[in-house]
Amino acid sequence: MAEITKKPHDGEHDVNPGVSHETRDINVFQVSAFGIGLLLSCIVTVFAMWVMFRFLFEREDAKNASNPAALMMNQRQKLPPEPRLQAEPKVELKDLRADEDVILNSYGWIDPDKGVVRIPIDQAIDIVAQKGLPSKPSSTGQDNEGYRMIPEDSSSGRTLEKISQ
Repeated sequence: MAEITKKPHDGEHDVNPGVSHETRDINVFQVSAFGIGLLLSCIVTVFAMWVMFRFLFEREDAKNASNPAALMMNQRQKLPPEPRLQAEPKVELKDLRADEDVILNSYGWIDPDKGVVRIPIDQAIDIVAQKGLPSKPSSTGQDNEGYRMIPEDSSSGRTLEKISQ
């Protein structure tokens, strides 16, 4: 067993000669050099792959110059012939939605001869929520005082359950 030597209390701790610690730290220069070397090798590899793919693409392009598919690939960057249906689809979609918002949120005549008008959608939703939708009366409820009869789940259709319409 290791022997512990005690010193007088002068601010130092007990010393155990059998216990030690690592006296060397890692070499920061070597770790940094490895990281930089790894980064540079990645950059060189990516550049080499780009050069190789470019070379292979040009070689195949030259080999297949008379191929109709290759000719079509060379012409794919051109715009389609006139008339073009949508020159700027994003702008046209934005204008369409703005026009729809104006129609949905304003008053206007649909058919002045018949007196049909357009009201804002929020107001129409509120009116429908208050009054409900029109419906034609059902003839099934008139036989049983406003109730309709349906088979119960557990009865296999032998008894009927009353449900209000």
